[in-house]
Amino acid sequence: MQPFQDVAMSQAELTSTGPGGLPVHLTIRHAAAAHDALRKAFEAGGPIVLSVPDGAEIDLSFLQLVEAARKQAEAFRLPISLARPATGNLLNTLERAGFLTEASPRDAEFWLHRKD
Repeated sequence: MQPFQDVAMSQAELTSTGPGGLPVHLTIRHAAAAHDALRKAFEAGGPIVLSVPDGAEIDLSFLQLVEAARKQAEAFRLPISLARPATGNLLNTLERAGFLTEASPRDAEFWLHRKD
């Protein structure tokens, strides 16, 4: 996999139904597909909005990929967000991985859309 380039992605590019959308298997076995979707969305330009498909299979590798995308977006001063707060498998994976145990206000806003 190549590192993210210094580009942004459009809101429409990273939805579960749009071109370059996130696959339903967001696991280490399918990490290349998720990375490719993110890369294409970054190349499209615009705000970064991640739409995780309902019922997606998710593991820690996807959370790590999203964290890398957040850092890349921040480095280039690009907005990045989830289309909706984490629920279902995404929320369960975040909890199991300890991402929410002592989440910063910024992390809580990103993952849960909470503004404390």
